[in-house]
Amino acid sequence: MNWNKIKAVFLKAMKVTSLAENKLNAEQRETLKEIFGESALEKFEAGLAAENPEEHSKGIFEAMKAVFAPEAQQATTELAAQLQAAIAENKKKDSLIQALMESPEDIPKADTNEFQGKGGIPKVMSVMRKAGHYAAAFGFLATGTMISAQGKTIDVGSVREEFGTYLSQNGNNLEIVRQLFTGFSSSKYFKTVPAVTEHRAVQAQINSVVQKFTPKWTPKGNTKFTPLVIKNRRHKVNVPIIPAEVLDSYLFHLYDERLSPDQMPITKYIWEQLIYPQILDDIELRMIFKGKYVEVTDPNTATDPEDGMDGIETILVEQKALGAASKINFTSETINWDTATAQQILDFFENFVDDLTPLYKNKKMNIYVSPEVYRKYQRAYKKVWGQNSGQDGDFGTAKIDYSVNTLVSLDGMSGSPIVFSTPAENMVKLRHKNEVPLVINDVQKHDYEVRLYGEFWLGVGFQIAEAVFAYVPASYDPQVSLSPSSQFPDGTAPTDDPESPDGGL
Repeated sequence: MNWNKIKAVFLKAMKVTSLAENKLNAEQRETLKEIFGESALEKFEAGLAAENPEEHSKGIFEAMKAVFAPEAQQATTELAAQLQAAIAENKKKDSLIQALMESPEDIPKADTNEFQGKGGIPKVMSVMRKAGHYAAAFGFLATGTMISAQGKTIDVGSVREEFGTYLSQNGNNLEIVRQLFTGFSSSKYFKTVPAVTEHRAVQAQINSVVQKFTPKWTPKGNTKFTPLVIKNRRHKVNVPIIPAEVLDSYLFHLYDERLSPDQMPITKYIWEQLIYPQILDDIELRMIFKGKYVEVTDPNTATDPEDGMDGIETILVEQKALGAASKINFTSETINWDTATAQQILDFFENFVDDLTPLYKNKKMNIYVSPEVYRKYQRAYKKVWGQNSGQDGDFGTAKIDYSVNTLVSLDGMSGSPIVFSTPAENMVKLRHKNEVPLVINDVQKHDYEVRLYGEFWLGVGFQIAEAVFAYVPASYDPQVSLSPSSQFPDGTAPTDDPESPDGGL
């Protein structure tokens, strides 16, 4: 260290930039003595007075080191001790890690607010984790006990708000519309046709058009068809939900499926597990086959699902009642499904396909029946032809022998004696063509209820009468076997008696 650096250090220690006449006053001498020691002070003053102060630099520097050496040694000792302690701690951790690796792994308990849910399931939406029902959900998922959920309820207002968010995000409402028209079990057998309030077919039957050539205009080829009017009907959904009553089932659903509330918010659960399946059941089991449209006389009274539209069975029954005025091909055969022998059942279907008109005799068409009639045919075939009998065809073992027609069981025809067949493109379901219906278009809060309001359009029918072949027994009423629409799936019905098992709901 040269003289200029040493002098700069001393001046800085004194908090000055220069010295008058290179002399120190008493206060400055005391400051330097306290910081650098008396020996370094004396040598610094000697350098100030010398003609060649550089000669004193080494002595001053040595004196300064002598003062700071003990502190430096102490710091070095303390640093070494800290280093040794750190090395020892690391060795301890290495031993612990090795011991843990050699021992069985315990499944860690999930942190209440950090439950991740099932892998590979996308997040639907961010939920309000501070809401009581979601706090209960995370607690239950973490512990597996209902203790953390006790006393919790559902904030009706937050559920209402969440419904709006759920329906508006990620095309969820469009998916609901798609589910509605493709989710019921018989939907794949209907061709979807756009319509507003009704639909009439524009296709036709046509006879031969080829003739011998002549140089004159001689028109040939006549069209003939009887288009049936298919009404598109408007339906509504008014469902009150009491969220507190679904909380426990919601929590167990999350736990059993290992889903996070972000993957299955309670609004999605209410729609997918409670409302949507019942809508599909109403469509399949009460509307598209057994429905019979009834005009509303009192708009303040709830109606049954089957009153909202004419179903396929009702259309066939009403066409049969027209007699010769109907262009649908009704078979003259009769059968009592409850008393018919196995051979009589097989004969009925063989005669049914043999009676198809030439235009359709070789066209692959399904023969639609109820699950009960389908089962009777299978048992009859086995009884007549023995074990492992049945002819494999394009549609499987339900194919009528030596034909291109196959029996298909439709859930919505349950309990029905009707048999009918038509080309796939002739049986249609109608969707409104001018707008995408908002199936759930409003959610309102009323006291402890969340009220869901929705609507959709749906109609079914046949486009061309001549392309339908059917057996309809006399005096059959499609709705006679329907249970009351107010009846629960377990067979019980609502009651006004508060002491009843269902609590008067």
